[in-house]
Amino acid sequence: MKGLRQRFRILFIRKRDLPLAMQASAWLFLAWLALDVLPGKLYLPMMRPDAREITLSDDDVQTYARRVRWSVRAAAKRVPWRAVCFHEGLAAHQMLSRAGISSLLHYGVDKTEGGGLEAHVWVTAGAWIVVGGEAYARFTEIATFGAKSK
Repeated sequence: MKGLRQRFRILFIRKRDLPLAMQASAWLFLAWLALDVLPGKLYLPMMRPDAREITLSDDDVQTYARRVRWSVRAAAKRVPWRAVCFHEGLAAHQMLSRAGISSLLHYGVDKTEGGGLEAHVWVTAGAWIVVGGEAYARFTEIATFGAKSK
C-alpha cells in the first residue's frame, strides 16, 4: 500500500510544479522505452537533442536546473519501472535542451571489485550538476554528448 500511496503523491505537488513533473514523467517514460524496450540505436538521438539556444542569466539557468533536478528525481521515484541514472540523465538532458539551456550528458565507467565495469550517467548545465551528481566523481568519463547544432 505504501508504494501505491507514494506513486500518487505526485498529485499533491504545487500547481506551478505540476507541468515540469509531468514533463519529467513523460521523458522518463520515453527514456525507459528507448533504453529497455526498443533496439539500442533508437536512444542515440535522445543523447543529442536539437539545440535551442536562448540567453539566460546564470541565476535563471541554476534555478531552472534545480527545478529539473527536483522534477526528474520526484518522477523517477514514482514511475512503475526502476528508473536509473541513464533514464534520469536522458530526461534531464531533453528537458534542459527544450528550455534552451545548454547541457552535457556525461557517460562514465568504473571497475567493480569483481573486475567488471559499472556505468554512470550525469548531466551538467554550465557549472551545475543537474542529475547524477551523487556518484559521478568515482567514474572515468568516456563520452560526452551535447546538443546538435541546427
